[in-house]
Amino acid sequence: MNITKIDSDEKIIVYLIEDEEDLQEALVYSLNQMDIEAYGFSTASAFYRAYAVRRCDIVVIDIGLPDENGFSIAQHLRSASNVGIVFATARHELSDRVRGLRDGADAYFVKPVHAEELAASLQAIHRRIKVSERSSRATPLQAETTRGTGRWELREEDWILCDPGDRMLRLTMSERAIVGCLFKRRDKPVDRTELAAALGGDLEHFDLQRVDVVISRLRRKALAAGISLPLHTVRGTGYRFRA
Repeated sequence: MNITKIDSDEKIIVYLIEDEEDLQEALVYSLNQMDIEAYGFSTASAFYRAYAVRRCDIVVIDIGLPDENGFSIAQHLRSASNVGIVFATARHELSDRVRGLRDGADAYFVKPVHAEELAASLQAIHRRIKVSERSSRATPLQAETTRGTGRWELREEDWILCDPGDRMLRLTMSERAIVGCLFKRRDKPVDRTELAAALGGDLEHFDLQRVDVVISRLRRKALAAGISLPLHTVRGTGYRFRA
């Protein structure tokens, strides 16, 4: 699909990489009806050409594509930009879901994908991206003169976790759900099933390892940012945020 470069700050721009043409057309049509500017591509190469001309806010990726694995696309994008990444795929295996989350995906959908649920997820991810962009525009002088509040805080609609020294950690959608749940029960153990519910999982079929994956990724991010995260494992129960 040809992309015309248009300046627009109002609509979310979404590129959907899906080689099943009927599904691609249906999702693109539905998202556009919900005021999301969506474009569909059947191959990775077609997507890359469009992305070089005009960046998008979020990319929705099928894993099984004819010319490149969807995980490879996600890794390339994550290393080069802050673009939102969503997987929408028929691959439902735990190993695939875990890999997607570890690679930094904001969400992972298993087909069939419902357009309204996808749109709600895209809107939430877009809010997170905008918060990150606002935070990154802070000047070095502002960073130096900030003394911190002396306590842990969630800011910018809970997309930014701040430590007592005002160091900031930007959260993905899954991380935001987990941290928000832990903050509500601060200093008290929170069961994995409660954290799974915060992630929106069907508890009857939800694999609790996904909670552990999100926690592990959050700890690595905090360590890389020089933040000592008071997030502790409670053996046999779950986790506790002990400020």
